[in-house]
Amino acid sequence: MGRFIKILDENYKFWQEMDCPPESKMEYAGSVIFDFTTYDSLVDSTFATLMLEVVGCILNRTATKYMNNEDCYLNYLIMVNMPFLTDKLEWGGSIRGAWFNDYQEYEIDCGRIEIKEKELTVFIADLIEWCSDEEKIK
Repeated sequence: MGRFIKILDENYKFWQEMDCPPESKMEYAGSVIFDFTTYDSLVDSTFATLMLEVVGCILNRTATKYMNNEDCYLNYLIMVNMPFLTDKLEWGGSIRGAWFNDYQEYEIDCGRIEIKEKELTVFIADLIEWCSDEEKIK
C-alpha cells in the first residue's frame, strides 16, 4: 500500500462528513483532487475517469499509444490543459511526450494533501490504485 493511499482514505473520510459529500471515490477525485467544477456527480466522475486515463498513460509513458485512438487523442489534449496539470507537467519539444515534474512540492485540497519533492509520481500511482476499485483505469 502506497503512502498516499492512507492520506486519500483520510481525506475522503473528511469529505464524507460535509453537507454534500462526494457519492463515490471517482466523484471525490473529480471534484476535490482534480478540482473540476461541475455541480454534477456523474460529470465529476466521468471527468475523473478521463483524467485518470491520461495521468496513467503519462505515468507509464504510453501516451503515444493512447493517442492512436482519435477520442483518446482529444481527451489527452484536453486533460493536459486542465488546471490540475498546469504546473505538474514538463514536455520538452512536444506535449505528446509529457512527463511529471517531480522536482516541486504541491498542495492539493487547500493543503490537506501535501506532495513533497520527488513524490508526485508516487501520488499519481497511488491515486490510480485508490480509485481503481470503482473504475477500471486504462
